[in-house]
Amino acid sequence: MNEENIREKLSKTLSEDPSNYSKILELSSKLASFDKDNVRFSVDAGVIDRLGTELVARQETAVSELVKNSYDADAKTVTLKFESSDAIGGTLFIEDDGLGMTKEQLVNGFMRISSTDKLRNPLSERYNRKRAGQKGIGRFAVQRLGEKLTITTQTLKDDFALVLTIDWNKYQGDIDLFNISNKIITVPKRNEEGTTLKIEGLKDRWSQAAIKRIYRYVSAIIQPFPLSEEIEDISQDDKTVDPGFKTIFKKLDNNSSIIIADESTMIYDHALGEIEGWIDDKGLGIYSIISKQLDINETGEIGSDPDDMTIPFSELKRIKFKAYYYIYNSGYIPKMQESSIKRLSKTSGGIRLYRNGFRVLPYGEPGDDWLKLDKSVTRRSILPVHNNLNFFGFVELKDNDKIFNETSSREGLVENEAMVQLQNFVYRTLMTCVLKVAEVRNVKIVSGQKKEGKLYEKIEVRIKDIAHTLEALDLELEKSEGSLQVKRKRRKKIQKLKKDIEQVAELQKEETSKMLKEKSMLRVLSSVGITIGQFIHEVRDYLINMQSDVNFLLEKLRSDTVLLERVLILEQNIATFRSYTSYFDNIISQNVVRELKPIEIQNIAEKFWTSIHNDAIKSNIKFDEPVRNGYYLYTLPMHPSEWSSILFNFYTNAKKAIKRTKTPGEIKIESGETDKFIYLEFSDTGDGISEENEEKIFEEFFTTTSQKALDTIDESNEITGTGLGLKIVKDIVSSYRGNIQVVSPKQGFNTCLRIEIPKATEKELDNHDI
Repeated sequence: MNEENIREKLSKTLSEDPSNYSKILELSSKLASFDKDNVRFSVDAGVIDRLGTELVARQETAVSELVKNSYDADAKTVTLKFESSDAIGGTLFIEDDGLGMTKEQLVNGFMRISSTDKLRNPLSERYNRKRAGQKGIGRFAVQRLGEKLTITTQTLKDDFALVLTIDWNKYQGDIDLFNISNKIITVPKRNEEGTTLKIEGLKDRWSQAAIKRIYRYVSAIIQPFPLSEEIEDISQDDKTVDPGFKTIFKKLDNNSSIIIADESTMIYDHALGEIEGWIDDKGLGIYSIISKQLDINETGEIGSDPDDMTIPFSELKRIKFKAYYYIYNSGYIPKMQESSIKRLSKTSGGIRLYRNGFRVLPYGEPGDDWLKLDKSVTRRSILPVHNNLNFFGFVELKDNDKIFNETSSREGLVENEAMVQLQNFVYRTLMTCVLKVAEVRNVKIVSGQKKEGKLYEKIEVRIKDIAHTLEALDLELEKSEGSLQVKRKRRKKIQKLKKDIEQVAELQKEETSKMLKEKSMLRVLSSVGITIGQFIHEVRDYLINMQSDVNFLLEKLRSDTVLLERVLILEQNIATFRSYTSYFDNIISQNVVRELKPIEIQNIAEKFWTSIHNDAIKSNIKFDEPVRNGYYLYTLPMHPSEWSSILFNFYTNAKKAIKRTKTPGEIKIESGETDKFIYLEFSDTGDGISEENEEKIFEEFFTTTSQKALDTIDESNEITGTGLGLKIVKDIVSSYRGNIQVVSPKQGFNTCLRIEIPKATEKELDNHDI
């Protein structure tokens, strides 16, 4: 079609069909191509697919970005419903009660690639939240997830809803992006405000474990809600106070709805103890403590007099409270949930206070210690942990008689007798239940307590107790009577004791440091031992093959027709064997050096690949050179052989998983960085890890490859699983404050293990001249 024909069609369209904007745009674009003096950028529609794949590689990341968009839209609740998602092709609904979008926001925000709205407005409109979503990634997250998107959105000021449908299959290569149109229609409002995304033709399967991982990804912005349905978190006078953000993840199958993840299933269900206390109309206090893990189910009385539990509280009526008790780093909380719960406790832990259904500040805010829990811990009169961070809970006051009154500054309640009794009741109830848990766990409750004839004594604690006692003694002596000369002598003796205690404390620190270094080296040596054990099993294959080749050559030495071929095979086996031995020789050599140093993770991965990829070829496994996503990928100081152990464990596990599929396989290593971590991802196309085993694989002695008898070990050419490899890997990673987990595999793979190690600081790099 020449220029004149296009002009005629454009003119005809403008006069006869002026509302056909898609046709006008298409003809105008074609007409502009005849401009010989000026050139313009054009955009291929296929860029949408490429950006979606490259910016949002993992399915959980894509969904978490959409959840963050709801948070940025000042939603109080977002509900995700996965329908028929156990197979590819399901549907995902994401429904929030946020501000919704006007037509202008929908067109110039969502439909505009590289919108600058989040740069220009870093805080949300209603609650001034710091925006959590990545700038402009939401639309690509939707394209990454499914084939078709339907957006339904409405705002408070509009009396209608907008519906926009996008078929991502239209965005194919060799089509100009601007020539693809999507229709917006108006329909009656279904909700007061908010947005619903319907994503059809899901490109991934969604297991319960994958859905739970999304919750962990967005847990940094999720705030636990009050546990009573009657409580409102904002006052009637101030609607701009952020009420928090709640997420609910459901699966819809066969007309049934199952909640997979919310604050209850992901936070409160993992509490070691559920504590409740209430005061009836007569002022009598009752408590209960339930712990399924410890088999505790006990109730009791709490009176105003600690020596007589039947005496009621004179100023307290119609009060109840509930608290969830957590003990971290004790094995009672699944590791995958523990980190997010600990992080939440720093901002939302403690006991909040609600009066007549409304939150009273500052009770339960970070740094507020209205129940003196933190102070109680520092006194060390009761040893089981009971900081504010160990509790999530609330107190409800039904104060129709106005016994509890706000201060004139509206910062908290007046410290009257009722308030003192309330603090007394809640603190003593919590301590009663904490001590019950400690008793069942058989841990020391007070300093110096003896159990089974042994003194449970920690040097550091005892030193602090002695130092504290000396300080108190010094103050008491200062107040006592006596001559100035006698006081001076006493003070000199006390000062000498203090110095002696300080010296003991320093010696204790030195010994602790030495012990930690020795423990670290023992871990290194044990990991190398496991690695060597696996290596010996691997070597057996090569020895058998080489012996077979040698025997063949001795028998067929004069048969030149096949001699060359077998010699070449022998040469290849020996070369692979040599690279294996040199790699492990290097590992053993590294263990004579105890110094830890920052590790460039990509270099380590490439060295491993150089030594091992020939073995992968022999095993019919595609193993390309590791992918680098960034440069200068230095971890904090580590021991080089620890990474050798990690990678070899991953590799041998992947080989076994691929062999079980009885098909050719593929392995991929990828490394990069986030804000705080250097990460490495190890992917394979083996038979995968079942959902129930995703956390078990890191437990000691858990294995799927152990032989049942010695004779089967001898007959088998498989690497026998000890159940220690991944446990050691996890211990290595945890010792450096890192993370290891099974994550959703990228397209084409069935398993992906991800390790995150904190980045090296500038000081650590400088100390090692890096």
